[in-house]
Amino acid sequence: MGDKDYRIEQIRKELREQGLDAALICGPFNRRYVSGFAGSTGYAVITQEAADFLVDFRYWEQAAQQCPGWDIIKIKGEDDVFSWLREHKLETLGIEDNFITVRFAYLLKQKGHVSKTQGIDGVLTKLRMVKSEEELTHIRRACEITDLAFSHVLTKICEGMSEAEIDNILQSYMRAYPEVDCMADRFIVASGEHGALPHGIAGERKVQKGDLITMDFGCNCRGYWSDVTRTVCLGPANERQKEIYEVTLQAQRAAIAAVSAGKTGYEIDRVARDVITAAGYGEYFGHGLGHSFGLEIHEAPRCSQNEMCDIMLEEGMMMTIEPGIYIPGFGGVRIEDDIIVTKDGCIDLTQSEKELIEL
Repeated sequence: MGDKDYRIEQIRKELREQGLDAALICGPFNRRYVSGFAGSTGYAVITQEAADFLVDFRYWEQAAQQCPGWDIIKIKGEDDVFSWLREHKLETLGIEDNFITVRFAYLLKQKGHVSKTQGIDGVLTKLRMVKSEEELTHIRRACEITDLAFSHVLTKICEGMSEAEIDNILQSYMRAYPEVDCMADRFIVASGEHGALPHGIAGERKVQKGDLITMDFGCNCRGYWSDVTRTVCLGPANERQKEIYEVTLQAQRAAIAAVSAGKTGYEIDRVARDVITAAGYGEYFGHGLGHSFGLEIHEAPRCSQNEMCDIMLEEGMMMTIEPGIYIPGFGGVRIEDDIIVTKDGCIDLTQSEKELIEL
């Protein structure tokens, strides 16, 4: 059974358990996950007997190519979706509560004659947590290109260059690879005191000698992301910068060493947090240690200290491990790798140098 066949069967199992006629999936990431369709608009409908994909003229040929095994239903617009549901007497639907709007839910009942809707986000989220070999192939390639981009940008950074220019170097380099679908509009490039902002988007600030420069970047290959952070120093680092960097690096290494199937994100986060706290910088590490990713840059599960992190890690899950220290008025350090959870540990896909680089 192929990956997509397995996903459809798991959704059908959920429908049976909840007593539903069909699943209607139209969120772009879940829709791509179950069908393979990468276009912007379409409706995947799964029943016990069929898998139908409703799509308008712009995407008829694309859907036929990307959704093998699905019946392609040609529609003109949204109203055709409602009439098709009505004609097929699909009166109880599993839907994406986290995506469907109140307006669309209302129209399902008024125009589609749907009597009941039930959220099926849970089964979709659970399925997407563990990556298939095909998904991991795309993620590995995204990580390879990200490593190459980091090596490239190190040869270009110089005093007087703006953060936005550094962002452009990274963007331009990765965009040249044909398998790269997209990137963030702006990467995080935070230099000097700007580095105290964990999400300091690249701006007009010009980098200076002695600045720590944090770069958080990645690319999307065939729908799947990488997400990497490196902090470097332009010129020699001072003792405080070296100390903060070393604490962050030791926290990251300890957390990566602690990862394995059967542990929770809470446990892994605690390992890194304890290292940073013991060094006296606990108050300056305010975000979670990491998150999963795949079709989206932030997915479940997470490594943090909240209720989202009780999920047990499993083989094949992707996680970022990204501790950071951010001191207002001084700057910050973050180091982030992308890892695959294994039975007894993990595989680190990020190969870029992690010792402090002084340019």
